Amino acid sequence: MARSVAIIGAGQIGFAAARVFLAKGWNVRVLARSRPQWLAPEMRFESYNLGETTVPQADVVLDSIAFDAEDAARYDPEAVGRLIVVSSASVYCDGEGRTLDEAAQNGFPEFDGPIAEDQTTIAHGPDTYSTRKVRMENTARELFGDRATILRPCAIYGPHCRHPREWWFAKRLIDGRTQIPLALNGESRFQTSAADAIGRFAEFASDRGLGGVYNIADADAPCVLEIGHTIAEIWGADAQFVPVDGYPDGAVGRTPWSVPAPYLVSNEKARAAGFEGSERYAESANEAILALKNDPPQDWRAAFPQLAAYPWDMFDYEAEDRFFDERH
Repeated sequence: MARSVAIIGAGQIGFAAARVFLAKGWNVRVLARSRPQWLAPEMRFESYNLGETTVPQADVVLDSIAFDAEDAARYDPEAVGRLIVVSSASVYCDGEGRTLDEAAQNGFPEFDGPIAEDQTTIAHGPDTYSTRKVRMENTARELFGDRATILRPCAIYGPHCRHPREWWFAKRLIDGRTQIPLALNGESRFQTSAADAIGRFAEFASDRGLGGVYNIADADAPCVLEIGHTIAEIWGADAQFVPVDGYPDGAVGRTPWSVPAPYLVSNEKARAAGFEGSERYAESANEAILALKNDPPQDWRAAFPQLAAYPWDMFDYEAEDRFFDERH
């Protein structure tokens, strides 16, 4: 009899995981507020509203939208064989206690190299996205022990993403911007994580009974300039990327990956377990980029609310034009 998986959430991670589990012969149920357009005929759909819907029973539950302790606490260890929850690499803090969430107040965290799973994390609590994620992780472990699998990706990308950082480049290409400035000389490196790799590792861990914490990251960590070149190549566009020092004229050239120090995540633990599903960004990004090209949103702020909430104007073309005029 085929094993069963219940996937909570129908965004980019749910989409990627559902495809992988189905291809591997699992019975797949997708639980979300509304029926996703991508649902395959072989998949079952159940309308699911947190706190209002019966909690699923399955051999494996993959919760891609668990954000706090109560989201993990709702699952019954007697009715669920393995609980996989998607956390975040933002839970890590450096030797000075600095984290991504509080970088604006306390300074950007700095690490000696790629972050491994044994790196210190911020304390659990109600204060920030990351403290709540830690609280969620702890609850999953307390309830499921070795049957809890915790995934920590970084900058996730893939089709059906509600936070596509690639839109920063994509919209400029759509709008015919031929010169694109890149703050911090385009050298920033903020670890990328393919949604497809998250789905593949979730199935891999389910098949092999792997519990514990695992980072999920691409096989490389491209800098902003390399990301721009990858997107332009997939797009088939001819764009000139202009590295510039710092953040000129406010936020000119500031991308969603623009960080003052490298934020890299190690995949070594997953690789040591036998997982070979992570690819380089340029190899994994094609589907996500073409989705933005072929089906751009009419209202990007409504389609991508997390991008719209960034604390600077991502598309201040007047400031960019001023910057280029002053250079000539």
